[in-house]
Amino acid sequence: MAAARRYRLVAAWAIGQVVAGSLLIFVAALAAFAVLSPWPADIVSRVPVEWRSRFAPAAIAAISLAVILGGAIVLSGLMLLLLRDVHRHVARLEAREGRRGRELRRSPDRRDPTSRLLPRR
Repeated sequence: MAAARRYRLVAAWAIGQVVAGSLLIFVAALAAFAVLSPWPADIVSRVPVEWRSRFAPAAIAAISLAVILGGAIVLSGLMLLLLRDVHRHVARLEAREGRRGRELRRSPDRRDPTSRLLPRR
């Protein structure tokens, strides 16, 4: 179990990836909403007229790109967390198996695993 405790940096990195990816998606969605919604006329009026026609496709492309990149970042963070948890469980199982192996070597009467299935007399 001691080996599983060494991965705090991996856990922090994974949580950071999940948060960063989620924030990327959220900020892109918020920016796309601000550009595509009809009420922020002040913001749109400050932009030159020839650029205004490109806002909608650019906002849609930006949100699509942010969802793809943010989703990949979130997914990689979740995979890191999953692998860390799998490692922790495998380490615990290996430690348990090691203890069982030591106990079996100590016991004078070694019985095979099927002997416990046979009825006792």
